[in-house]
Amino acid sequence: MKYIYFLVLLVSTVSFAQDRNQYKMRLMITEVGIFPLKVINVSTQEVVLTDVAGYFDIKIKPNDELALIENEFYQLKYFIKVNDLENTIIRIYPEPLSEVLREVTVNKITSKSLGFNSAEINKHIFKRNPNANMDFKAMFMWLLKKLSKNKGDLEEFVERSPTQMNPYVAGLPRSVMTGYLKIPDELVEKFYYYLNDDYVIDEYIKSGDEAKWRMYLLDKSFQFLEQENIPLR
Repeated sequence: MKYIYFLVLLVSTVSFAQDRNQYKMRLMITEVGIFPLKVINVSTQEVVLTDVAGYFDIKIKPNDELALIENEFYQLKYFIKVNDLENTIIRIYPEPLSEVLREVTVNKITSKSLGFNSAEINKHIFKRNPNANMDFKAMFMWLLKKLSKNKGDLEEFVERSPTQMNPYVAGLPRSVMTGYLKIPDELVEKFYYYLNDDYVIDEYIKSGDEAKWRMYLLDKSFQFLEQENIPLR
């Protein structure tokens, strides 16, 4: 009789170990406008759609493979690890397809294979520009013009007082804070004050580099929510 109990327990344990449970996940991509995306669990063929911030729920277990489908910008081939299941939210970083293309190595390119030779190139270059110093003169004049600008054209750095919000972050749409960064509405103003002495984000926003300031704010929002004891998204 005890062997029967042992067998039942063993079968139950194996069955439980193979069960898939639903987990919350997020695709960490800076170009928010690319969402929603379709994610497939290759192991089960389950397909889910992310929300506009990259969040999605899917049933998984260790060694399941996740991939992106029907998109031309990012690729994903991620195998679920055991320690992933310990996280409240599993964050995955897809790889831009442009970066994959940059890894391709082309060997043995010669002028002959491209259909021209150095003598032909030199002949055309000197015909178009007989004065070899002309380009250097233009570059020198441009540099001189830049250096002779009035000092008043340069933006003067002014340190913010501790009682001020970060005006650049506060100037962003509130939906970025509550939708993309998942900051509770009642803590948005506090987040502005939290970034009071952060001048790196100022430069990202002023330069118009949206990809950089979005990823930078995402990292800062994690730190802020941990400080406020708010569960991570």
